[in-house]
Amino acid sequence: MKNEKQTRCYKVRAAEKPLTLTGVAVVFNQAADIGGIKEVIAPDALRGLDLDDIVLITNHDGGQIPLARSPKTLSLTVTEQGLEMSAELPDTEQARAVYEAVKRGDLSQMSFAFDIGNYTFDEQTQTRTITQISKIYEISIVNYAAYTQTNVQARAGKEEKTMSNFNPITASLEKGSINTDTHNTPEYRSAFYKSLLGKELTDGENRAFAAAQAEKRADAFNTLSNSAAVIPTTTLNEVVKQARGVNGLYNEIRLFSVPNNLSVPVGTPTDAAAWHTEGAAVERKNVTTAAVTFTGRELIKILSMSAAVKRMDTAAFERYLTDELKSCIADAIGAAIVSGTGNGQPTGILSGITWNNKNRIQTTELTADNLLAAVALLPAGYAGGAKFAMSTATLFGSVYPLKDDENRYFFTDPERGGVRRLFGFEIVLDDNIPAGTILFGNFRYYGVNIPQGVAIEVSRESGFTSGLIDYRALCIADGKPIVPGAFVKVEVQAA
Repeated sequence: MKNEKQTRCYKVRAAEKPLTLTGVAVVFNQAADIGGIKEVIAPDALRGLDLDDIVLITNHDGGQIPLARSPKTLSLTVTEQGLEMSAELPDTEQARAVYEAVKRGDLSQMSFAFDIGNYTFDEQTQTRTITQISKIYEISIVNYAAYTQTNVQARAGKEEKTMSNFNPITASLEKGSINTDTHNTPEYRSAFYKSLLGKELTDGENRAFAAAQAEKRADAFNTLSNSAAVIPTTTLNEVVKQARGVNGLYNEIRLFSVPNNLSVPVGTPTDAAAWHTEGAAVERKNVTTAAVTFTGRELIKILSMSAAVKRMDTAAFERYLTDELKSCIADAIGAAIVSGTGNGQPTGILSGITWNNKNRIQTTELTADNLLAAVALLPAGYAGGAKFAMSTATLFGSVYPLKDDENRYFFTDPERGGVRRLFGFEIVLDDNIPAGTILFGNFRYYGVNIPQGVAIEVSRESGFTSGLIDYRALCIADGKPIVPGAFVKVEVQAA
């Protein structure tokens, strides 16, 4: 598709912190009138996009000094709502002026400059849906925006409280303070890694660590000692982000962070709006939802490192820990999404759905007609976001070799944009899927819940004989199909 540079404006929402602005710079599934057409940004448009080296400026003035730059002073996170940002502004005249203008409400909107990688266009509704953004250059605080769904706010500096108003005895914030995540402060982050490395903490780090421990969040884990601590929120976000970047179905499913044993309603495809005669009574219709309840399943990973780890700097140790946790979480949950038994582990798609002739195609020899039949079996409401999923062996050993009566291949692999497709549906490669099995469905209707993050405790007992220090990481997680009807299976059986 065309690669065109565009500038769009958005309102943002912010939390109150001194010289700190937060909000939503890109919104998904919201229509804006752009040059006589409607434009919508799809929820997957930012998938895989590099969010580093993006600057925050005002009114797209590239000649000014940036107010912030990712990833150091500008944090950008893709959520279900859109691209959320948090910027720490410098203590300069320019930054203070922008901050005060936001605080007064004189500035309440945002914009961003970007390149379009792919889009679709509906001639009937004159709607362009951007399905892929290939690059974001900058985000700006501007006077006017194309979207008006969100806003930005700034609070007075005296309201910023981190540890000073936290009462470690009651494990709560004192009156007049704002609710803050004690695991999301720079002091706790530094204290967490220094404590694992056996390094001395400063007074501020000791207070931050004590405040976080007083929350008793680690009590949700089956720890072996009182030294267990929950990893900082920033690290957890990075672990989850990197894990979701791993190829496979883990990058396609819906991720939750809700308390265990809480029933969560999830909306299912709804009927179209009905034509209405003016003045006639309108029949009320209840929204159809599916409820899912997650329990707690423990993931455990033991990391053994040389006692020389004490000489590592905290940044290097954090990178190592993030990479290790990413690998173990992605591998374990990725396998469970497909074939988890539900007994002490998540319930997988293969075992958690009752398969019959209404949602399964069984054959002794795979044909293109089998794949078309699978598409036909999926209810129309789920087809919009449906994808094929299979192992690499199945794709190259069974699907791509299919030929017609004139010995021509049914499917080619042009690798346009790195995306493979069958009958227009994207293919997800996941080697956890058994050879000969092909899944087709909307994988957003499989959910994984990670309610507590990751707790880590350290043991130096084995170091006396082996010179190693053991780190035990625990993660509470669960997963299961939310709507079984959103999936179809093609199964090639031995003749």
